[in-house]
Amino acid sequence: MSRKPLINIAAMLALAASSGPGAFAAENAALIDILQQKGVLSKTEADSVRAELTKGTEPASNIKLNTAISELKLYGDLRLRYQYDSKDAQLLRDQGGGANVSQQSRWRFRLRLNADFKLAESVFGGIELQTSQAADSGMQTYENGFNDYSIFISKAFVGWKPNAWLTVTGGKLGNPFYSTELTWDPDINPTGVAEVIAFHKLGAESNEAAAGYSKDGKETKAVAAAEKPWELSLVAGQFIYDDNRESGGPDSDLSTDAYLFETQLIASYKFGGTKVTFAPAWFTYINGSLSDLDNANPFVDPVAGLGGTRNLNLLLAPGDISFKVAGLKTKIYWDFSYNLEGRKRVEDIYGLANVVGAPQHESIDDFAYMVGVQFGENKKAGDWAFYANWRQTGLGAVDPNVNDSDYAQAELNTRGVKVGAVYNLSDFANLGVSYGYAWNLRDTLYGGQTTGGTAIADSNEIQVFQVDLNVKF
Repeated sequence: MSRKPLINIAAMLALAASSGPGAFAAENAALIDILQQKGVLSKTEADSVRAELTKGTEPASNIKLNTAISELKLYGDLRLRYQYDSKDAQLLRDQGGGANVSQQSRWRFRLRLNADFKLAESVFGGIELQTSQAADSGMQTYENGFNDYSIFISKAFVGWKPNAWLTVTGGKLGNPFYSTELTWDPDINPTGVAEVIAFHKLGAESNEAAAGYSKDGKETKAVAAAEKPWELSLVAGQFIYDDNRESGGPDSDLSTDAYLFETQLIASYKFGGTKVTFAPAWFTYINGSLSDLDNANPFVDPVAGLGGTRNLNLLLAPGDISFKVAGLKTKIYWDFSYNLEGRKRVEDIYGLANVVGAPQHESIDDFAYMVGVQFGENKKAGDWAFYANWRQTGLGAVDPNVNDSDYAQAELNTRGVKVGAVYNLSDFANLGVSYGYAWNLRDTLYGGQTTGGTAIADSNEIQVFQVDLNVKF
């Protein structure tokens, strides 16, 4: 076919585009395919017609990107929240008991703006801006006579993915671990380096046949490697927790930078409509002084030189089982933490060993666990989900600076429940409600940093009620 007939065909098809670009993309593309199938157009001629149609049809843009950027994705979300919480403090023995309740009712919001980019086939990165400087929450309270609010950098990372099975990321990045609220607040983005080795993807490139043409010139389709029923990944993170001046002697926590390390093996297996995931991990620190934390309930050095990260050497075991019940996605999940140095953590950091007549360490202080269930999921308009969990957190079982601040306000020595439901108003907006109730695990604790100082275990009971409207854009 000559070029002139091709132009005539393109012109006729272009007339149909007057009904809108969406109709052009759907109807005219289908028409070209039919002409090709009936032999009116060869593949080469059909491609030429498509090229003629696309000339000058792309809208002009005033946005100019650096030539190094091959892909850019912009997105964000806004959360509007009503929150009520109350706390009944655990009074010292010599005060004779009695109620000491504090209550707070707040209207709050969180804004996050994200930009993900790709610089080359194997190099990527991202930036996130967020309200609030606190690591464990982006929420800000409406107050102070209509004051404006600050924006902070909550993510700034770059990564390298040279193949299907290896990813290395550095900077302030999203949490790379499989975790629950028991040990990691989902709002926290750690700073440092993380590596992921996906063993189930080893050799994936060599097992996939790329699209192309056979020796006789016929088009061939890409052939994906057979999907494995199992997945196995090794995840490691080396995170900078707090920076300290190198003075005061080599053995002083005041002169040692605090680092957090976690190494995790994530294994999952599918059979039928069920998927089981188990992710044991080792979570530990380099002892160092902590200061100037903005968390909801920060735990910093109770005594000068006695590191807030001291004696946290945790074995973690989160996991879940996912399946369907009457077509409804269902998940049973759990988590477990055991501190190998629980006695030292309780006696040294919380100072109980130095308080005359103070209660001593008990084995219940060393471990924490959670077990819960979720029904449903939230992907599109009309979807709903319900969840409920029970958890117990010993005095020395987790780091109170990185566990969930929305449950019991991150306090330790607690046990209780959290329930919630989420309904999708649209594909991009949902409405959620949650309630958490916790009470003390050991009601005889006092002194040191439990009911004094940072008061990290100073409550008889804690309630938190939240209503959220979440909008994605």
